[in-house]
Amino acid sequence: MSIKYLSQIESDTITEQPIRIPFEFNNKQSIPKDKDPGDNIVIRPITVSTWFRIRPLLLAIEKDDFDKLISREGAIDKEFAFIMDKYGELLIDIICLGIHNKPTTSPAWFKQVLIDNCTWEDIAILLNAILYRIGYFPFCKSITLLRNVSPLDEAGLIAAQMNIESWQGTIREDS
Repeated sequence: MSIKYLSQIESDTITEQPIRIPFEFNNKQSIPKDKDPGDNIVIRPITVSTWFRIRPLLLAIEKDDFDKLISREGAIDKEFAFIMDKYGELLIDIICLGIHNKPTTSPAWFKQVLIDNCTWEDIAILLNAILYRIGYFPFCKSITLLRNVSPLDEAGLIAAQMNIESWQGTIREDS
């Protein structure tokens, strides 16, 4: 993926144009007979409902790993394959949501078609295209904020609930 291509993706994001990524579906066994995948994958501007479904998945990726997922200067990080090994299923789910981009769940066959036809590089390109469609820099700022204020584990959720209950008890006593 070249700098020129990334610049085009960014300008398409600003103008809310769909991105068409050339893609060869070489393994067509998992594609239903009545479906024609075409010769490209189209990524449209991410809707709010899709954003709300993608956000928790992105939060499940450790910050250092997330930084390595982002292609900089048109190059894929040399550790991407290791990160793909660690988060493979999660990344595929993010990509399926970003491509489907509808309130409904993407069909199961669609996920299998991606798994059967994508290379490591394809996953990186598709993931980065989706992140750019979200709006990469504002997105990263919101992820940083969410990481700083969100309890992401069970202990944090329990502590937050106990804190709310203790404040409610204090308010009742003061009334």
